[in-house]
Amino acid sequence: MKRVVSFILTLVILMLSLTACGQKTATGGTGGKVKLYISYTTDDFRQAFADAAVEEGSARGVEVITGPEDDTVEKQVAAVKQAVADGCTAILCVPVNAATAQELEVAAGDVPIIFCNNAPEADVLVPDKYVYVGSSEEQAGQFQAERLMELYPDRTEFNIVMMKGEKGHSGAVGRQNGFKHTMQDNGITVNYVFEDYADWSGDIAYSKFIQFLRTEQPYDAVVCHNDTMAVAVAKCMKSHHISTTEIPVLGVDATADGVAALESGDLNFTVYQSAVGQGKAAVLAGIELSKGHSISRIDGADKTNTYIYVPFEPVEQSNVNDYK
Repeated sequence: MKRVVSFILTLVILMLSLTACGQKTATGGTGGKVKLYISYTTDDFRQAFADAAVEEGSARGVEVITGPEDDTVEKQVAAVKQAVADGCTAILCVPVNAATAQELEVAAGDVPIIFCNNAPEADVLVPDKYVYVGSSEEQAGQFQAERLMELYPDRTEFNIVMMKGEKGHSGAVGRQNGFKHTMQDNGITVNYVFEDYADWSGDIAYSKFIQFLRTEQPYDAVVCHNDTMAVAVAKCMKSHHISTTEIPVLGVDATADGVAALESGDLNFTVYQSAVGQGKAAVLAGIELSKGHSISRIDGADKTNTYIYVPFEPVEQSNVNDYK
């Protein structure tokens, strides 16, 4: 009888041990905890991205930490090293300079990095370890070009003022290429009467546009790489009694200010880039990579398991209410 009882107790203990080993905690991993760190610099879009990531993490029982503003490469590298030392299982990183991605990867060691909103070169990404979450930047420029062609279907030539983002930023490069290539592919000649970097800044864009106005060159439209610059240009135009109806201003991001300017007629067009969508996708990627899984099951993941794309959406007065 004692042998039977001993056997039953041993069997029960074994079953309980196997059950415990197979359980996953609510915060991810088999017996492990997912802890994510977001490294970014603050602007309207990036703050919305970070807020969405924190909210998504909270909804999934995952700790998401936002650090101080990592606005230099040195600060960002130091922050990544500290996050790893603090036990973070994945890093969500909006790189200050995408060209420093390998330096950030070295700082992270074996911890996965989800680069966001500023894409490194493809050759520094590694499937299911160093991945990118963002939107196809060329698509934003494409939508801007298509809007101009829609507004002026009979025109084959435009004089364009172009306010660009940061030099070398993947968003600036992609949006520029998307606009130029779409115009070229449709046989449209574009004379860039003014083209300069305004670093995503409204103040810089305002100042640059005043510089352009002093040249007294004719122009047909102002194309900006983000809404912050576009709103500033429209404000400058109005202060100089220039009609934004006759000369349309186009932006990107569909920020709150951009949407309000579109409603009022100051902007003619913007492109919605989902900060919320990118924040959520980045957290999902962080959870999967922390567990040693693939990103392949996440919506928008490409076949290489290195990119997750969140689509852009064109916004004009006819559908602006959908983006408030």
